[in-house]
Amino acid sequence: MVTLLLNDSLNLYYTSPAKAWVEALPLGNGALGAMVFGKTDREKIQMNSDTFWTGYPRKARMEPDCYESFLKARELSLEGKNGEAQEIIEKKCLGNWTQSYLPLCDIIIKFNKSGIQKNYRRVLDLENALFKSEYTRGSVNYRTEAFVSHPADVFVSKYVADKKGALSFTVKMTSKVKHESFTENGVLIIDGVAPSDSTPNQESFKAERGAYYSKVPEKQGIHARGALSVMTDGKTEYKEDCITVSGATEAVICFVTENSFNGYDKLPATEGKEYKEACLKKLKTVIKRDFNELKDEHIKDYSALFSRVKLDLGSSEKADVPTDKRLKLCNKGAYDPALYTLMFNFGRYLIIAASREGTQPSNLQGIWNDRLSPPWNSNYTVNINTEMNYWPVLMCDLTECNLPLIEMVKDLSKVGIEVAKDRYHARGFCVNHNVDLWRYASPVSGNAQWAFWPLSGGWFCEHIYNHYLYTGDSEYLRETAYPIMRESSRFFLDMLVSDKDGFLIFAPSTSPENSFNYHGKNVAVSQTTTMTMSIIKELFTNLISAAEKLGINDETVNEAKEKLPKLLPFKTGSEGQLLEWYDDEKETELHHRHKSHLYGLHPANLITPDETPELANACRRSLERRGDNGTGWSLGWKINMWARLWDGDHALKLLKMQLNPVSPSKMQYHGGGTYPNLFDAHPPFQIDGNYGYVSGVCEMLLQSREGKIFLLPALPSEWKNGNVSGLKAIGNIGVDISWENGELKDYTLRGNTDGVEVYVKGKRIK
Repeated sequence: MVTLLLNDSLNLYYTSPAKAWVEALPLGNGALGAMVFGKTDREKIQMNSDTFWTGYPRKARMEPDCYESFLKARELSLEGKNGEAQEIIEKKCLGNWTQSYLPLCDIIIKFNKSGIQKNYRRVLDLENALFKSEYTRGSVNYRTEAFVSHPADVFVSKYVADKKGALSFTVKMTSKVKHESFTENGVLIIDGVAPSDSTPNQESFKAERGAYYSKVPEKQGIHARGALSVMTDGKTEYKEDCITVSGATEAVICFVTENSFNGYDKLPATEGKEYKEACLKKLKTVIKRDFNELKDEHIKDYSALFSRVKLDLGSSEKADVPTDKRLKLCNKGAYDPALYTLMFNFGRYLIIAASREGTQPSNLQGIWNDRLSPPWNSNYTVNINTEMNYWPVLMCDLTECNLPLIEMVKDLSKVGIEVAKDRYHARGFCVNHNVDLWRYASPVSGNAQWAFWPLSGGWFCEHIYNHYLYTGDSEYLRETAYPIMRESSRFFLDMLVSDKDGFLIFAPSTSPENSFNYHGKNVAVSQTTTMTMSIIKELFTNLISAAEKLGINDETVNEAKEKLPKLLPFKTGSEGQLLEWYDDEKETELHHRHKSHLYGLHPANLITPDETPELANACRRSLERRGDNGTGWSLGWKINMWARLWDGDHALKLLKMQLNPVSPSKMQYHGGGTYPNLFDAHPPFQIDGNYGYVSGVCEMLLQSREGKIFLLPALPSEWKNGNVSGLKAIGNIGVDISWENGELKDYTLRGNTDGVEVYVKGKRIK
């Protein structure tokens, strides 16, 4: 039997098939996602498509006196009557829920085999984006190989037996949405339709909800088709709803999909694109090609991105130890530096697999979801989670993978104009805390603690501007970034009012999903919040900087220049912490998972250890008060923040906590860690923790600002020796670093480094 070659930092490895979804292994090309279980009797391959969501474009619910109510809430908040302000906001200023990202279908393969199974191994090869498995059943050795190709837009799996005629199976397709499955002209087809609506349920991960299907064409959801063909040297039979293969030595399955989604502003049933014939045409093209040709093309496309960055923290020779066992051993204190590298490489793999040019951006679960009612609708939660998905992209030189987010922000900058105008009588655009495929930008319903937060347009502008800073693309800055930043700035310029001390603030405001004690009640609304003012301050600063680079001096820039110095400054509290709300309030939950008030430390650079040490110390005190425990993504954010404070040992402590093994059965919202397949455990699964981990490792090894590069700013004492190559710094500068005994050994900078200062552990060396 040919055994799989293993690498302890490039392979996820297991000695049994997946029993639970969070044990299955993910494949993807940005649009098409697959979760492969690797079962040997009844294999399950769960499929997703990035544009298969519930719903259709529609107007958000808005009370007729929404704006007047907002003004009243502002007035009450400025008077310190925050509880009363929140009551008005919740009654008069909120909207309806967003739609859900859906599972597309399951491919079920029932194998006809006999004999005792032994020598089972399955691997996710991160270097080539391949699923592989092998095992022996009786006297026959079986091998499987699978991938999702970006160039060909197809899922491909190959099954091989080393004994002639020993491979027989039946393949079917099923779905959790309304569907029908049938064979036609040698093709297995599944046609499905997405539900017309999704209803809010914050406990949705505990139980599936029913689905609503409208009979009115204008209110029908997205229609989709999946098509599957089998190429084999065995005998093939096409039955009513399945394909049967017998007496084969090898077989190749190809699956493709298309749907009627035609844009965020088009009704999918009446204005949708043709998808049925398009799906069959795509499949017909693919099955003409050889498996190895498709595989080689896929590897070349994928590796061109993945191979740009290489990290080596050393090896502990645990390549032959299954990944789930390595997690448990690490949790018990075993030395396994390659496990940190494996998790880093897995996160980069997930970026490439979930976000490619022309696809939708990564949602709460990337592109992998098996539930009709996924946790938090598996949408875009844009008060942290979506942004975290894209933190490592530019630093890991994956500029192409950043484009889906930019395209979504372009859409939202258009949709958000109406939201700003109707709800706030303001110029520009605004986006609230939940977004979906239909570019919903209004507030959702529920508690103001999460629902009232019209700040994400400003946060997105940081990503928009960073894309320029890392690429140096002046045309992009002029044509795309600057217009979006200008319109977002216009919204905030119109929303600013004076506080009692004459400072300009955005009132009222919340600190995402957190609350404080107000006259014995939990209240989320404050005169303003530190995060709100940090986003506005950063946006105005970046707008002015972008305008200078472009030679622009328009009215909006002049307004920003005039109001920037009048914005409310950072304030510290009675325990030396950075204040979260306008006043020094008592937190309802001291160890809350969000750390929104530290936005100025990370992801922004408004607070730094070298330029604003007192504020940096206040951030440190805030993190100490919050505590280290948290959900998966919360741990990821803390890693980045401790790295920004140049405290590598504390960052490593949180890396280890994030690697805490979590049982596949643990789906309840509590704690954090990592599932057996290395998916981040919120729990339940959220992919932002995986991406936050990658970003955190990057921040530990390299930080940059305009004109400054910091090498090994937060190197943990435990990482004695290592090297990293291919990271990117601001200014489109490639960076390679090596170190020995905890000290810099060598570094290389590629690109225009004129005038760039270089620091090592805070000390300037260039």
